[in-house]
Amino acid sequence: MTKMMTKLFALMLLFSIGLMSNLYAADEDLLSNKIESIDFSALSGGRVSIRIQMKEALANPPAGFTLNNPARIALDFPQTANGLAKSNIPSEQGALKSVSLAQAKDRTRMVLNLSRNVAYNTVLSGKDVIITLQGSEAATASTPTETRFAETKAIDSQEHAISNVDFARGKNGEGRVIVDLSDANTGINIKQKGNLIIVDFVNTDVPAELQRRLNVINFNTPVLYVDTMKQGKNGRMVIEPQGSWEQSAYQADKKFIIDVHQVIEDPNKLVKGSKPGYAGEKLSLNFQNIEVRSVLQVIADFTGLNIIASDTVTGNLTLRLKDVPWDQAMDIIMQNKGLAMRKVGNVITVAPAEEVAAKEKAQLEASNAIEDLESLRTEVFTLKYQKAEAFKNILTGSNSSGGASGQSKSILSKRGSAMWDPRTNTLFIQDTAKKLEEIQSIINQTDVPVRQVMIESRLVIADDKFGKELGARFGIQTPTSGSKGNGRLQIGGTIGTQQVAPQLSPLAQVGANGNGLNTNLPVTNAFGTIAFSLFRLPAGLLLNLELSALESDKRGKIVSSPRVTTANQQKAKIAQGVEIAYQEASSSGATTTAFKKAELSLEVTPQITPDDKIIMDLDVKKDSLGAVAVNGAPTINTQNVQTQVLVANGETAVLGGIYEQIERNDVDKVPFFGDLPIIGNAFKHRTKQDDKTELLIFITPKIMDDSLGLR
Repeated sequence: MTKMMTKLFALMLLFSIGLMSNLYAADEDLLSNKIESIDFSALSGGRVSIRIQMKEALANPPAGFTLNNPARIALDFPQTANGLAKSNIPSEQGALKSVSLAQAKDRTRMVLNLSRNVAYNTVLSGKDVIITLQGSEAATASTPTETRFAETKAIDSQEHAISNVDFARGKNGEGRVIVDLSDANTGINIKQKGNLIIVDFVNTDVPAELQRRLNVINFNTPVLYVDTMKQGKNGRMVIEPQGSWEQSAYQADKKFIIDVHQVIEDPNKLVKGSKPGYAGEKLSLNFQNIEVRSVLQVIADFTGLNIIASDTVTGNLTLRLKDVPWDQAMDIIMQNKGLAMRKVGNVITVAPAEEVAAKEKAQLEASNAIEDLESLRTEVFTLKYQKAEAFKNILTGSNSSGGASGQSKSILSKRGSAMWDPRTNTLFIQDTAKKLEEIQSIINQTDVPVRQVMIESRLVIADDKFGKELGARFGIQTPTSGSKGNGRLQIGGTIGTQQVAPQLSPLAQVGANGNGLNTNLPVTNAFGTIAFSLFRLPAGLLLNLELSALESDKRGKIVSSPRVTTANQQKAKIAQGVEIAYQEASSSGATTTAFKKAELSLEVTPQITPDDKIIMDLDVKKDSLGAVAVNGAPTINTQNVQTQVLVANGETAVLGGIYEQIERNDVDKVPFFGDLPIIGNAFKHRTKQDDKTELLIFITPKIMDDSLGLR
């Protein structure tokens, strides 16, 4: 939590204490248990024992949480009233300054106000609750301490489960672990063991797909790994941070969140912490013309730190400070007297600023002189995942653009050198011991397996084509010899290739000899025709009418799905198709054979972001042979998209689409006759076309993580 959130929470806590203290009397009679007394006792090693006597024994220790700034421990007693006549009890024993009590509805909250952050443990002894505060921060670091974050019921038959585990980087650079729970009543215990944060979810199931390790190094937070596993009936999460850090946890309904903040070790900051500003315990100083060395002695007695003042620290000052953090008081003294301080452990050295600067400069010059004279060592580094030649160029600055002076920057010292063996992918580096340690640290961070991405693209071409044609042939014919007209109407025709009526006798067209008039507007490749002939017309002529029709309905879908796997930030291409050969004339007049490609291809360069999303530079192409050749060269139908997209892991994005619709309604007819009512249809050829074609391009990237076991 940020500093503002911490202060706001503390104000809300104090406000709730004052508000709830006025309401507890009305609800006291409704609760079955109450706090009857609180006793304090000092133990060895600066520890403090707090014995809380209850009216009835508790089934479970009270759930609690801690605050770092200000240092507080809050404990909740369910179904318990405040049986004491006061809400604030002073203590001033060890790290405990006072105890505050506040009752609200069915529970009482006890707040332990501390002078510094210490660990604690809670034990039930009959009707008594015994809270033991550790005596020092050293004991806190060396002893695993457990905090019951969420209360566990005495008989918990409900089955809990973890539904999701996620990680994000906070706005202030903290690592944030987000756990989705099946319900808000899950018991949660948090403890620190060495440099690990261990969170136990009581009686909680962890699905098989969530039992994994999250590698979150790329998020650039204090957290390296988050391991989730099943341990007996409980779920366990192990968080592995690096460097100096501090953690805070909170729960909002079904979400449990742990923030791990980095603690920046500033030599000029006297109080350890990740929050800006002053965080020391407040004090008041009121001195008239007092020696500076005496004021420093007062601050040393107040903080328990060792302050060493140089012999050149002299002079007096008048100082009046009211409720000021002691580290701020030190800064005020340093600024007013032109002094500087350096902190190493629990020792603070104070001297004039010029003296400190001169001493540090001399130390740097001596360090540089030692480095110039220090003997060189040769180390052999065998790289696993990256090329030795590429890493050598990084060390020597061969692949850098250089600074303002145009000179490349080298990680090696002035006397250092590096060589590489391509056969074994090994580096031979000769340099000082300090530089070799730095290079080993760089290799540990950079010589890691590159994450891989599988990209699947789908090109879907869907078409819906509809066409209808109606045509007629009309003419006057004369019967051939042997044909006998009987005055009847004879009908003949075909459907497709099947004959459906007797064929007519061969007819000779009068129009063919120039003695008649015919219209010829049939349907090309008609699937069905029907013909009418009427005999015994005047002059022995025949009247013919033939109708032809065609209707087509075509629907189809073509799905092309190229996929390729590549490493992070590495270009990959996959293609399938043909090379079409054609003859091409050269400038000398001879002909040569040239080729054109018609292929389906996917070209992609992925980049994995710290939050497991993928940025992709894409070029998706689908070519096909065109229907018409130009000057002997084939034409290529191209469908192509080039773009850059950001897609979440495993999700599908639509890159683009082309929708094409063709609607035509054509009429071919004989002038004048085609415009006549009814019979004009015999002098027309109608064509109706309605074609729809749609192209859609989809992309689905998936990060391929190896299954890593717990370290």
